[in-house]
Amino acid sequence: MQSQKIDTQAKHMINFLVRNFQQFFRFFAIAILLLVLFFSWSFASAVGSSSDEDIELINIWCGHQVTVRLENDGLRSRRETTEFDGTVKTATQFCKFDPRNQRQFLLPKLVAEPQECFLTFGQNESAACQRNSQELISSKYFEATKNNFYVTTLRNLVSPFVEASVVKMRLFNSFLAAVLIAVVVSLDRQRSSDWFLGWLAVIAPVTVYFIASVNSSGWALTGTTCFVFGLLLALRNRGQPKIWVPASVIALTSAFVANASRREAKYVLLILTTSIVINELVKNRNKIGKMTLLLSLVALPVMYIVFNFFTSVIGFARFNIFNDPRVEVDLGITTTAYDILVNNVINLPRFIIGFFGGWGLGWFELELTSTVWLFTLQTFLLTIGFAFFKSSKNHRVLIVALFGLMCMAIIYAHQQRFAKIFEYIQPRYFLPFFLGILIIAAANKKERYPQSLVVTVAILSTIANSIALRDTIRRYTTGQDVFISKSLNNPREWWWNFGPQPETIWLTGTLAFAALYALLIYERRNDLVESDPVTSSAI
Repeated sequence: MQSQKIDTQAKHMINFLVRNFQQFFRFFAIAILLLVLFFSWSFASAVGSSSDEDIELINIWCGHQVTVRLENDGLRSRRETTEFDGTVKTATQFCKFDPRNQRQFLLPKLVAEPQECFLTFGQNESAACQRNSQELISSKYFEATKNNFYVTTLRNLVSPFVEASVVKMRLFNSFLAAVLIAVVVSLDRQRSSDWFLGWLAVIAPVTVYFIASVNSSGWALTGTTCFVFGLLLALRNRGQPKIWVPASVIALTSAFVANASRREAKYVLLILTTSIVINELVKNRNKIGKMTLLLSLVALPVMYIVFNFFTSVIGFARFNIFNDPRVEVDLGITTTAYDILVNNVINLPRFIIGFFGGWGLGWFELELTSTVWLFTLQTFLLTIGFAFFKSSKNHRVLIVALFGLMCMAIIYAHQQRFAKIFEYIQPRYFLPFFLGILIIAAANKKERYPQSLVVTVAILSTIANSIALRDTIRRYTTGQDVFISKSLNNPREWWWNFGPQPETIWLTGTLAFAALYALLIYERRNDLVESDPVTSSAI
């Protein structure tokens, strides 16, 4: 009896060690593969390649500026570090005041206006046009600098060498995203495997591009993704402290990361939180229950509060889009607000394809091969379509409501700006909301994704990522007047003074993305669990 008891304990110990080793190996493998993928995209483009990157770089180099009225000193500019004698210093030693005008900064042109030659010469000019930008000093008037945790964190990586500083910032953002995502998807493999698959299907090229950039949208995308994963895992594992406790920590950390980067992130997280709570408390049946109605009534004032705060944050008063008296006259042609509204409703699909790369990358002068956004759109339709039809009626209503809310927000934002789609507002502002909706949809389905669908999505998504990565490297090494089939190493007009060669970057980024899918497919084929825990846990 004693020997049998010892044997049983030994078996339990071995099983425990095996399970923990498998969990650690999965985390390590996903983290490394994501890291390689993000690192590849970090090297793929030149300084200033992402939209509004000049603003981000000036914020990081020069710090926060506000104008305040003092009783004795009149008007003066105050920055992050202000001495007691009243003198003012910039946030870093590499940003100086212009002695001719204290309202302007003196800093490297590669920081102040890195995108200038991209926009001047277009997609057929390589990043070699930046060759002298680091030596040139630019006087930049910039009164709207900001200071937040994102800016102050990346400021620690500023050095005299702009290119090296920017690459270090990109690698840091990539490392943060890879670790957070790998941790949260490894907490409960059986539940989160399909959620991770749904997210992975749509991240190339736009999401992965911003995550691996200096643009603050990268933190918003990382934070929102991990927050939704963490909150769903915490709520669905309420009886397992070893899962819901770390999942809650990840959710809180991710919420902080998202909010630290962009001020509108808190409102996106509030909407998604309300939706997830409703999603988890709605009973999985075909009729609308009392709890659903009660939670819906609670959700309405929450949505109104979010709407109220959001409109004040972006600086516009609320107005009736159907009774807007504004007009615009150009070349004798009068455009009314109603004309703008009809145009934007009709062209809404054009905005949506921007999530998949339909607008291109960078300052939208980087044109992607049409195959990229077409294949990514197909992977989205496959994953969201299966999830939608394999969900309960209540969950379908929730997903439709969230997509409808996102579309209305897009239209409303354009009406506030009196702007046409593709004219001012970029898809990246709504991309975190879109990713959150997609993860929620994947978490609600009653069946796992079939293996045939997973393989199809893997092939399409891997091809899209590979072509997009090669398009991006091509645009900055030679310009896009050279065919994509030509070697990235030669001819070559521009590349970093450090790091791997362009072809190596493209190959490792392609293989890392493919390996992520290979890992998921391998796990699914060897999964001994016959019943889907996602189905059994649906409420």
